[in-house]
Amino acid sequence: MFTSDPGPRGRAGLGRTGLQSRARPFVAASWSVLRTIHALLLRESRTRYGARSAGYVWALISPMILLVVMIAIFSVLARPAGAGDSLVVFFITAIIPIFFTRNGITRGASAIRANRVLMQYPQVNAFEVITARTLLEGLTYFIVLVLFVLIMFAFFGLPFTSWIDEPLPLIQAVGTLLLLAYGACFLSSQIGRAFEPWTELTGPIGRILLLTSGLFFTLGSLPPQFLEIVQYNPLAHVVEWIRHAVIRDFHSELYNPWYPISVGVALLAAGLFIDWLYRISGYDRQP
Repeated sequence: MFTSDPGPRGRAGLGRTGLQSRARPFVAASWSVLRTIHALLLRESRTRYGARSAGYVWALISPMILLVVMIAIFSVLARPAGAGDSLVVFFITAIIPIFFTRNGITRGASAIRANRVLMQYPQVNAFEVITARTLLEGLTYFIVLVLFVLIMFAFFGLPFTSWIDEPLPLIQAVGTLLLLAYGACFLSSQIGRAFEPWTELTGPIGRILLLTSGLFFTLGSLPPQFLEIVQYNPLAHVVEWIRHAVIRDFHSELYNPWYPISVGVALLAAGLFIDWLYRISGYDRQP
C-alpha cells in the first residue's frame, strides 16, 4: 500500500508543526524559570527589607550617606573632582558600581544556605536563587541612581545631559558591570555553599573593593607603583570605563574593557562548574 506525497506545502506544514512541537517544551521551561525567579525575588525583598518601608529607605539612603561624606571631605580639603566639574557625578559613577558588586559578593555568600530548603524543590536551583538576588540588587541601585539624577536636577539644576556623554560605551560598560557582578555573586554563593566561614571573609573583601575601585581617584591620577596594583582589580576598569562614557571631556586609555569581561566570564564559569558538581552529586537534594 502506497502513501501519497503531501507535496511541498504539506511538507512545509509538517515542518512547522514539528518545530512548534519542539519549541513548546523550551517555552514552558523558560516560563517556569521566570516564574520561579519572580517568586524568589518577591521573597528576597520581603526577607531583606521586611514588611515596613524602613528597610527600603535605608537601602536607598546608604549610598547617599557615603556621597555626602565624600563630598564633605573633598570640600574641606578643597579638592576638585578627579574627572569633570561635578563631584556628585564623579562619585556616583563609582558608588553605584562598587555597592552593586560588593553587595552581590557579600549577599551571594549566604544565598544557597539561606534557600537550601527551597532548593529541595526541582524548580529551584542556584541559577534562580542567584539571579533573583542579583536582580534585586540591580533594581535597588537603579532606583538609587534615578533618585540621584532627579534630586540633582530638581534642587541643584544639574541637567540630565551631565550623566551621559557617549551612550554606546556606557551601555557596554554597564553590561560588563552586570556580567562581572553576576559572576562574582554566583561564585561567592558556591564558595559559601561549601565553606561557611566565607560569609565572614566577604566583609573585608568588600572594603578592599571600596578602597581600590576608583571611588576617590582615577587610574590616571595614581603613581605607577599603585597603578600596577589597582589594575588587577577588574571593577576599577569598569568604573574608569563608565566615567569615560559619562563625564564630558574625560578620556582615559588606562582601562582595558576585555579584562573585566574575561574575569566576569571566568568567575561565572567557575561558579557554574561548582554548581554542576553539586547537582550531579545530589548533595542539596538530600533531606
